[in-house]
Amino acid sequence: MAQFVPLLVIYRASRLLLHIGIGVGLLGVLVITHGGQWHTTQRGMRIYQWWMGRACSIIAIRITQYGKAHRRTALHAANHISFLDIPVIAATTPARFLSKHSIRYWPVIGFLTANTGTVFIHRGKRSAVQHTRNKLVKALSSPRPIVFFPEATTTSGENVQKFHTGLFQSAIDTQTPVQPVAIRYLQAGKLDRAAAYIDKDNFLVTLLKIISRPHTEVHLAYCPLIDPASLSRHELAELSRESIIYTLNQYIPA
Repeated sequence: MAQFVPLLVIYRASRLLLHIGIGVGLLGVLVITHGGQWHTTQRGMRIYQWWMGRACSIIAIRITQYGKAHRRTALHAANHISFLDIPVIAATTPARFLSKHSIRYWPVIGFLTANTGTVFIHRGKRSAVQHTRNKLVKALSSPRPIVFFPEATTTSGENVQKFHTGLFQSAIDTQTPVQPVAIRYLQAGKLDRAAAYIDKDNFLVTLLKIISRPHTEVHLAYCPLIDPASLSRHELAELSRESIIYTLNQYIPA
């Protein structure tokens, strides 16, 4: 077993690096041949979803899905546990994501996110909320759904923290339905702490933990749509949070 784990890590890490390299090359070709908005085309969305799903497969993430993602434009509000949440959701729906602005400058990852429709936001700046909301309103005019994490932080998965309400206003302004998304990582029927990326966790250390074990089990539930008509952003945020908590308690207990 002591020899098996390093070999498994080397094998999966090599495949993941190759897959990332393929993604960078493919992305360059798509941007040149189809333009910067390639990811809003049906073909582009299929390629994007395939690449994300393949990445999950390479590092042995097993996804159990409940319900279906809304296939038209929707604002998905998800609880947030790990950086794995992004490829897991994207493997089941060709969604674009809201992400903190600093990720745009990460090596390789920044290039991939910037050219796949990610909407970057400045967290912690009140003056930036309206600017982000305006970008989100514009993004909701595209055929791709958008995912954001209204807790604005990652958690261990034990509880769903209070949702920040500001960006829910974009759903009201555009009358876009909100679909809550519930995520939970389990190992042997219990919460999987190793999958969480919180506090002072290191990205590479967490990734190594993931790829060094047989598989990672994640349960992903698409909750019923919420119509934003006649709701305030505070009500919309609270209904979304309550829907996620109810779904986790009813269908994905730990």
